[in-house]
Amino acid sequence: MKVALVGAGLSGIKAASLLADLGHEVTIFEKSRGLGGRLANRREAWGELDIGAQYFTARDPGFQQQVKLWLKACAVKIWEFLPYRVEQGALIPSPDETVRYIGSPLMNQLVYCLVSNFAVNFQCKISKVAKSGDGWRLFSADGELFSGFDWLLVSSPAEQSRTLLDSCSDVMAPVPEVVHQPCWAVGLATRGKIPGDVQGIFGDETVRWASRLSSRPGFIKAPEVDDVWMLHFSPEWSEQQGKETTMDIGQAGLNWLQTLMAAKLEKSAEYQHYWRYANMKPLTFDKPYLVDEQQRLAVIGAWCAGGRVEGAWLSAQRCIQDLTD
Repeated sequence: MKVALVGAGLSGIKAASLLADLGHEVTIFEKSRGLGGRLANRREAWGELDIGAQYFTARDPGFQQQVKLWLKACAVKIWEFLPYRVEQGALIPSPDETVRYIGSPLMNQLVYCLVSNFAVNFQCKISKVAKSGDGWRLFSADGELFSGFDWLLVSSPAEQSRTLLDSCSDVMAPVPEVVHQPCWAVGLATRGKIPGDVQGIFGDETVRWASRLSSRPGFIKAPEVDDVWMLHFSPEWSEQQGKETTMDIGQAGLNWLQTLMAAKLEKSAEYQHYWRYANMKPLTFDKPYLVDEQQRLAVIGAWCAGGRVEGAWLSAQRCIQDLTD
């Protein structure tokens, strides 16, 4: 069976790996230059940054078994730290029992561990799909045609999946029109003294989460830098600013850190990224995947199963398991 799969995030690659192991011919179409989706990273001279998911947890027994395999293969490490939270503008300890995992060396290692015998077309944005007598046909934004696929799997964010599929299937009908909210992500290289135990911060209405990346196991930073941070601004703040904001997002992040730490910090470098489909809105919809068996079409993704890294894996696992039983 020939399968076309749109999107090379964790759910897409997990599904492709399962299908390839079963002997199916899988071709992946990915609009960016690499694998990972929201597990993407950015390599800078001052440090390698996870710009999307900062860590993940494991609750489902099947996913816990997968994490054990990743740990054994050294593709995953446990990030042990005491979380802090912001309360009325002050930084206070917020201990919990949560076990937090990170990819090693970076979060996208979770995806690369699953790479199997399938083809990936990078920088290939699929703008239209259609079903014909010889199967699914996919059209790229550059005008290329890919045809002859028995099944189509789409692992894009809900809004993009709807745009792509509404002309050929009602598979997205149960899904709300708007599923996601945006997030401004800012990486900062700083100089200045910060207490060593402050590694992860649950923030406020401005910054939702702050990772001290330079405190994570195995992180390598430039010697002239004291710390490397990744700040995820809140969805409400990010939505208000928008992608085209004239605000200096990096400076806003530095000001937030300095105020919170009551410390003078110098910013030596920064990186910014606007995630349009980052955070899940509160939803009643929760299905691990969607399928139109008549059209031989399935939709998967983290957003189908709660939005977490674990959800991406479970969405693919359950979809392929059910379709191939």
